[in-house]
Amino acid sequence: MLEDVKTRLKSLGISVNSKPNSQDEVMLNFCIDKVTNHINNQTNLSEIPQGLHEIAVDMVVGEFLFTKKSMGLLDVSSLDFEAVAKQVQDGDTNVVFAVEANRTPEAHFDAFILYLQHGNTDFIKYRVLTW
Repeated sequence: MLEDVKTRLKSLGISVNSKPNSQDEVMLNFCIDKVTNHINNQTNLSEIPQGLHEIAVDMVVGEFLFTKKSMGLLDVSSLDFEAVAKQVQDGDTNVVFAVEANRTPEAHFDAFILYLQHGNTDFIKYRVLTW
């Protein structure tokens, strides 16, 4: 999962120090363990199901970025949110996202983190009852 997380971060324009035992590497491994344990606890499974892999990757990315921001190690103002679409149309279906002109980069970042962290609703399909 570590390589998938690094690829996802790179696709978002965020560089990660990949040297062994670097602060980023240690933080990423901790975030992977945390998200893996969270999903396993919610589903009562010992492994993350394949259908939740991408969600787990996004959750790790969200946790990693949130931690870096909380520690003051991430300059949110340097991130580019201009590429975010305001409107999506497919046939007769039209979705318009609320985009505020005066929204700060930090507000964009916080909304993006919430999106990455997902809710637990994705786990319901995979939940196993235990007695």
